[in-house]
Amino acid sequence: MKRFKILTLALFAAFFLIAAPAQAVLQDMQASVYKWTGGMGSDGKAVLTLIESGITFKVLAIDSNTAETTYYPKKTTSLTNPVTTTSFASTSICNKKVAFRVDPTDATYDRYVDLIVVDTVGGYTAFVENFDQYTHSIVIDERPNVVHHGMIWFGAASTSEINTGINFPPNTMVQDVRVEVVTIATAITLDVGLLSSGTGGDADGFRKGVLLTTAGYVKDTAVITAGASVAYVPASTYGALLVTAITGAGTTYSGGGGKSYLGHIVVGPIATQATTLTYTNPSTTGDGYLHYWFNRMR
Repeated sequence: MKRFKILTLALFAAFFLIAAPAQAVLQDMQASVYKWTGGMGSDGKAVLTLIESGITFKVLAIDSNTAETTYYPKKTTSLTNPVTTTSFASTSICNKKVAFRVDPTDATYDRYVDLIVVDTVGGYTAFVENFDQYTHSIVIDERPNVVHHGMIWFGAASTSEINTGINFPPNTMVQDVRVEVVTIATAITLDVGLLSSGTGGDADGFRKGVLLTTAGYVKDTAVITAGASVAYVPASTYGALLVTAITGAGTTYSGGGGKSYLGHIVVGPIATQATTLTYTNPSTTGDGYLHYWFNRMR
């Protein structure tokens, strides 16, 4: 009888050791998100404010644009990646944290992921490298009167004007917008602007007709170009909210040509003015990131 018990326990242990690795590689990661607006306490430490809504984030394999496969925290239910603001705020999913379960694609340690964490209220962004299960705080720099680099992903799920969810507060100066192509799309262009249905909205006000045919950061087409008769400046891929351009052709003189950067000041209140960052992809192919530089003025 004792031998039977010992044999049974041995078999159970062997089964456990064989079956366990399939789940052992999954790791639960979570971190609270704070913003810093420049305040310092009497102890010399930064005064941070907990953010419990409006956060969206994307989980990437380290040093890669490859999205990780993510699951609900402590479950094996699939969690859409990028993770929406709704999932972030839900008490049954992320519970107001950057929280998820993942099997890190990390050849060295099988431990780390990279994160893009965006506060959609303002578009402020934190880029978190080598995030792991031992990291429990993320701080987003949201100081006024400082130029910030924001970032949000774009896809090809619809050919309509897509609301990124990012709303710029009143008195925000948008200085520049660039498009980074990850998945190319032949002969397809992208527009970026402010929600066209809002007062003063312009769907291609920041960038217009940006080709998605080459991976990487897309350069503006309005550069001095040698023509058949004269040097000229072709049409710009910047929109009217950011740049004015005098363009021409290679066979006619067009007054010299060139472009002037304007920058765009977002005015309020949000209820009536166009403050929402959007993009329009006329195809269902191509994806990447929108990069924007802005300064919230007081």
